[in-house]
Amino acid sequence: MNAIGKTSVVFVTLSGLFWGGWVLGSQTPEGQEAIARAYETYADQRAAANENLFNTTALRAVVCGGAQGAQPCLAVIAAGRMFIVDAGSGAASAMAEHNLPADRVDAVLLTQAGLTQTADLDELFAGATRGEGSLLAVYGPADTQRMVDGLNQAAGFDGLERGLQAWGPAPEPGRSVIVFEGDGLVVSAFTTQEDAFAGRVGYRFDYRGRSIVVGGDGRVVGAPAAVNADVVLQGAQTEALARLNQTRAPTAAEVASQAQAGNAGLVVLTGAENQVAAQMQVSEARAAGFDDVIAGRLGMLVELPLDNSEINVRPL
Repeated sequence: MNAIGKTSVVFVTLSGLFWGGWVLGSQTPEGQEAIARAYETYADQRAAANENLFNTTALRAVVCGGAQGAQPCLAVIAAGRMFIVDAGSGAASAMAEHNLPADRVDAVLLTQAGLTQTADLDELFAGATRGEGSLLAVYGPADTQRMVDGLNQAAGFDGLERGLQAWGPAPEPGRSVIVFEGDGLVVSAFTTQEDAFAGRVGYRFDYRGRSIVVGGDGRVVGAPAAVNADVVLQGAQTEALARLNQTRAPTAAEVASQAQAGNAGLVVLTGAENQVAAQMQVSEARAAGFDDVIAGRLGMLVELPLDNSEINVRPL
C-alpha cells in the first residue's frame, strides 16, 4: 500500500483508538499516551502522502470541486508544483480535507472570471501566502484583471507587493499561450471562438510526454490544443438539462464526440449536481460512442506515471 492509501488506514486506527480510549478510560496517562502516539503516526503519514503527491514521477490531477454539487476546483500537480484551476466556493476546505496544502499553490488558473470560479480566492490567498510581501498569481480570460483589482481593493491590497496578481495576456481564439514553462512542465492556455465570446479559457498541462486538458464548462475538447490529450477533465450537462437551461455548456454526448475525434485517452466529466446526474452524463457519453469516460468525484486522484502509458484513478 502506498503512503496515500496508508493515510486513511491510520485515520481509522486513530478514530478507533480515540473512541476506544474514551470508553475504556482515556483519562488515564496510558490512554492519553496511546492517543498521542496514534495522532503523531497519523500526522507523519499525512505529511508523507503530501510529499508523494509532489514527487516528479507522474502528472497528477485531484478533483477538489465541480462534482457532487460542489463548485469547481481542480488541482494539477507536476514537477513539484501545484496549479489550482478554478477556486469555487468550498475549494479551500476541500483542498485541506484531501491533503492539498494551500502553501504549495504556485498559481490559480481560471476557466472563467465569474463568482462560481472565484468565490474562494480570498481563502486560497490566505492559505497560500505568508508575510507582508506575498503575491498569488492568477491567470484567466480577458476580464481577470478587473476581477483581481476589485478583490484587492476590497481586501486593502495593492496587488504589487501583496495580494492577487493578474498574470499574462489571455489567449486569442484558436491560439495557445504558454503561461508556465520549467522543469519539463509546460502549461498552456487556449480558447475557441465561441468560448472567447463567452469569456472561457481551457488549459493544457504537458509533462514529459503525459498530458492533461482542463476545460471548465467551455467547449475546449474540440479545440486543436486538446488533441491527443491523455486525460480531459470537462464540465458537461445532460441532454435534458441542456434543453431546459439552453446554456452554452456542452452536453456529455457532445464532449464524447469531440473527445473521440480528438483522440483523447480518458474523459472525466465534472459539473454534475448529484450522483444520479453524473451517471446520466456517463451513460449519454457512452451512448455517443466513447467508452473511456467516467464521472468526477470529490477527492478523485488521476495519476499519469511518466514511465508508462497507464492512467490510474483512485480516491485520494
